[in-house]
Amino acid sequence: MTPQQIEYVLLVAQLRSFSKAAQKLYITQPSLSKYIINIERQLGTEIFDRSTTPISLTAAGEAYVATARQIKAAQDDLANRIADMQNLRAGTLKIGASTFRTSYMLARSISQFCREHAGVEVSIADNNSENLKEMLRAGQIDLLISTGSFDPKYFDVEPLATEQLYAAVPAAAPVNGKLADWQLSWEDIRSRSERFLRAKPVDLSRLRDVPFILPQQEEFNEEVMQRSFIAFGGLPEPALRVRTIDAAFSFVVSGFGMTLIPDTMIHFGNYAAHPVFYALEPAHAQRQICLVMRRSSYVSKAAAAYCLTLKRLVEIGTWRIL
Repeated sequence: MTPQQIEYVLLVAQLRSFSKAAQKLYITQPSLSKYIINIERQLGTEIFDRSTTPISLTAAGEAYVATARQIKAAQDDLANRIADMQNLRAGTLKIGASTFRTSYMLARSISQFCREHAGVEVSIADNNSENLKEMLRAGQIDLLISTGSFDPKYFDVEPLATEQLYAAVPAAAPVNGKLADWQLSWEDIRSRSERFLRAKPVDLSRLRDVPFILPQQEEFNEEVMQRSFIAFGGLPEPALRVRTIDAAFSFVVSGFGMTLIPDTMIHFGNYAAHPVFYALEPAHAQRQICLVMRRSSYVSKAAAAYCLTLKRLVEIGTWRIL
């Protein structure tokens, strides 16, 4: 496999479209299709099943792509080792994170790293947690910032910070009148006010009359929400399912429904309006944000330098957007 063959096949496999891949490669779709057909002729079998929409990999295609990813990871590893000999004057750094983490938490550390190491090319892969784990295992990214569980057989995990979920309820919801003693404002949470320090966890069963909004992707999905409701008979039937936590929050602010919101969003989201918040039982609503790397992999100087930058900002509390 040549580097160009690997690049073209992997991009088509990722996007599942010849036309979309051609646009990213700045070539015409007929040229890309012809190129892939030539590879398939050399192999004596088809890589892509063109009878499906979107296109999919054949069994041979799955094997080809798996091997291509291994070769690409080895090529990147070699490039990083050579770049390290130039003492961070060149090289690459590939960081994996959900869209939420990228938007709310990583901009400051990445910006500082780029200023300090202008010769290193930084790229961010934003995807859901499971896909990012597979990308890390395959060597497609150098490190991952995420929550959740990680198999120690494949990953080295270092906790960075603790994240707390809060119940977010529209300010005009009638239930707030019955729970005045439990209410917190976003100012209470940001400033860690006396009210915040005295706040007791709310009984989530008391909020069941408020329609529940369920995010379905990224790190705040049904499994995560289910844990917070476990002591109250399980997750309520969602009145609305949305794709992201940002979308769920927008509906709450507009006056419809409740959801669970991470304190990261409360501290560092740039919102003009906020709902009423309620503290939850920490045992069910706290999670560790972790720095994850592939076990026994080569750690480039760029990756090591970024980790030091990130951890330094975590220690002084300025790693997130203020």
